[in-house]
Amino acid sequence: MIERESELAELTAALAESATEGVRVVAVQGVAGTGKTALIDEFGDRARGAGARLLRASGAPTECSLSLGIVRQLLAGEVFDRDTAVLVGGLLDHQLLADAESDGVSRSRVLDGLATAVLELAGRSPLVITIDDTQYLDAFSQDWLIYLIRRAGRARILIVLGWRDDVETSPTNSRLLCAELYQQAYFRRLLLTPLSPSGVAELMAERLPEPGATEPAAKAYQLTGGNPLLLHALLADSRAATVGDGPPAEPGAGPELERAVQLVLRRCDPIVLRVAGAMSVIGEPSRFALLGQLVGAAPDRVAVAVRVLTQIGLVEAGRVRHPIIAGAVLRTFSAADRSELRWRAAGLLKASGADSLTIAEHFVASGRLDDPSAIPNLVEGARQALEEGYPRRATELLRLAYQVDTDVRRRVEILAMLLRAEWRVDLGASAGHLPELTDAMLSGRLGGRHATMPVIIMLVQGRVADVCAVLSRLAADLPPDSRPSWEFEMMRRWLADMYPGVFGRADGESTTNGTPIIPPGAIGYRLLEHFQSTHHQGATPERLDQADEALWQQPLTEINLLPFVLALRTMIHAERLEEAERRCRGLMLTCLDLQAPTWHALFGAIAAEIALRRGSLSVAAGRAAAALELIPVAELGVLAGAPLSTLLTAQTLLGDHDEAARTLAMPVPDVMFETPFGLFYLMARGRHYVERGLAQVALDDFQAVGDLLDQWGMERTGALPWRTEMAAAHLQLGDREAAARYAREQLRRIGQDGHSRVRGRTLRLLAATRELRLRPPLLRDAVDILHRSGDKFELASALAALHDAYTRLGEAGRARSVARKANSIRQAFFAEQPARRVGAPDLLEETEVDLLMLSDAERRVAEFAAKGLTNREIAGRLYLTTSTIEQHLTRIYRKLGVSSRVQLLSRLGPQPALPHPARDEASA
Repeated sequence: MIERESELAELTAALAESATEGVRVVAVQGVAGTGKTALIDEFGDRARGAGARLLRASGAPTECSLSLGIVRQLLAGEVFDRDTAVLVGGLLDHQLLADAESDGVSRSRVLDGLATAVLELAGRSPLVITIDDTQYLDAFSQDWLIYLIRRAGRARILIVLGWRDDVETSPTNSRLLCAELYQQAYFRRLLLTPLSPSGVAELMAERLPEPGATEPAAKAYQLTGGNPLLLHALLADSRAATVGDGPPAEPGAGPELERAVQLVLRRCDPIVLRVAGAMSVIGEPSRFALLGQLVGAAPDRVAVAVRVLTQIGLVEAGRVRHPIIAGAVLRTFSAADRSELRWRAAGLLKASGADSLTIAEHFVASGRLDDPSAIPNLVEGARQALEEGYPRRATELLRLAYQVDTDVRRRVEILAMLLRAEWRVDLGASAGHLPELTDAMLSGRLGGRHATMPVIIMLVQGRVADVCAVLSRLAADLPPDSRPSWEFEMMRRWLADMYPGVFGRADGESTTNGTPIIPPGAIGYRLLEHFQSTHHQGATPERLDQADEALWQQPLTEINLLPFVLALRTMIHAERLEEAERRCRGLMLTCLDLQAPTWHALFGAIAAEIALRRGSLSVAAGRAAAALELIPVAELGVLAGAPLSTLLTAQTLLGDHDEAARTLAMPVPDVMFETPFGLFYLMARGRHYVERGLAQVALDDFQAVGDLLDQWGMERTGALPWRTEMAAAHLQLGDREAAARYAREQLRRIGQDGHSRVRGRTLRLLAATRELRLRPPLLRDAVDILHRSGDKFELASALAALHDAYTRLGEAGRARSVARKANSIRQAFFAEQPARRVGAPDLLEETEVDLLMLSDAERRVAEFAAKGLTNREIAGRLYLTTSTIEQHLTRIYRKLGVSSRVQLLSRLGPQPALPHPARDEASA
């Protein structure tokens, strides 16, 4: 009797008063499940133990119209002596006959006779009469009860009535009894409410007497609202789930809880059940008008039902308190009724202006996807899911729409949108749709904005011939001498950036004229046009400043992706590395919000290149490896050249030649070498060959880079210093003259402005071609330039060369001075190398990549585990069972390659501790 002692004390006091002052009537009221029956039974047993005579009865909905139902329960059995029992039985039988004949005189005689018999009982000993569920009182029993109370006077009688606190929907009989009693001095009410959080904790500690049994109390309260019936069902599920003699299983969803929810609702008025179902479907705090339309009831009746549900504990703050409860409520309905409820909710929500994703979810839940009106709603819901960063949900909706739609043209448009969603999360899966989409574009069934993403994926996968064919078909569909659409020009510019050699050939076949028609919202095209010009013609401060104003205010979308990539690369080439790193970090965080691991891998590869250019070799290798772990080389297509080249260069410069050899062994598509990504790869491979003593082989790679840059018209940008690497290769071959020639030409082409990293490295190599006495001036210039560039590795290399020159020239003082600087740089350089996995992760290199490998549920569990929460605590936060948390952790460990929480914390980095959230925060 937790939190019921005061009520028991009130009943005990009423019993004492009845023994000295006469009849007393107590109504124990409360909504379904609050423990009225348990309280009445407990008091009855205590009263009988104290010497009182106890008469019990209980009402039921099926007995409302059954005459004498309650009276027969009270007076049957061994209540009276033999003679009185015969008299009472005769009176009851006579009343049944009198009811049939509508004999009012006989009815009055029976009422008096039965009341007299009960009053004689009370004359012998105190009498307690308990009637549970009084709201289902039959007419005769009500009349008799009123008659008895009026005649009782100072008789030692206590009448305890269990009453559902829902008088608005009670039968007429019980309402008449209420009117009779409420004005009397001998009457009192006890209102039962659900248990408080502390009461729930006390009950849990009593029923789960294990250390830490209070831990699940908060979850139990959030699930049940303190309703005793639901709480005991929750505990029954816990006992059933307990394994052997082990500790009790934590409370969670189970069959007993579901049955209890359904039992509580079936005890209520039908409108309460219908409103509970509507609220479970709608989810959010609901407007009465919308609920009323959904259940077909007036607002005042809906308001009463919501109040009852709140008092029961199923509803809190206008919503069903937990998804587990909502599921149990909905399973009270038949499958057909649930489907109808979902379908009607979808229509009402759409009419009321609800968001598209919510509407789509209801269409899916209804199961009526064969209805033509469902398809547009699924597509709109998927579009919203994409915009809000839920590509996996968008993918699910689009797959459903694609499966059920029968319109041929619309199906390929849905497939193109599905490819757009899958590209963010599963590049390999998106490529699987290309054959059907290519056929649709070539046959004229797909074009305009719907063709943009398929063409981009085709470019990534190296299907250049198909792209050229598609662009030719799209151009042919335009009227002669017309201006092209901006979508068409966007596709051409992607081709131009990724395959400059192919674009030159395809562009000559174009039949369009003039600039494209660009709507005001097509900022992605304008930015792409700007950055292609900046990237290929060389960055200037003015161009970069112009870009800053426009680009970084735009959202990250498929259309804006290439402009963002080009902007970062332009910053890198302009040696604005700190700004590039800051921008790259922001974009990677955005990728996390958008749940776009493919994009995260692309920006991760750029982050790796930034680290490489700053001489942070280990960081660069880690970032590049993380990008490749996120998206395998085979799925990245030609884009794999970027992270592979950075990884290979970093491994080479770190002296990790075995790992570099394994990186080189990864298969790459041949078509990659028609892209700038292939040139990056050739440069990295050539440097590796030089370091391994294969300079002659390296020359072929470097020369190939130079030839392709010349063919593509990109030689003047200085983006790839292939001549510097030619100089390094010739130095290893002992050909100082050739090395000097290439180094001087490289310096001439890049000039004195910018390119400090390349100039510094080239000066160091040029110094190596000179006589020993002529080297220090060039090396000092190299050191000064590299110090400004921020490349610690190249600076350390230049200082080492200068120290060597001074030492060999016998200038010990200068050598020592340079040595001190070199050691300082070297210490800073090597100090950061092993720190990559220690403390806070560097530029999202580990944590965010790791989290993207996990599902949404696994990510939440991993984050809580990294905060130090126990399995029970995590289960409480997420409203799951401990076994479910253990299963999630098993999958997390496997995906991340760890075997313990300690390793998980090391992998993810320390997560900020959070206070225990409120219910709505925990379920968000």
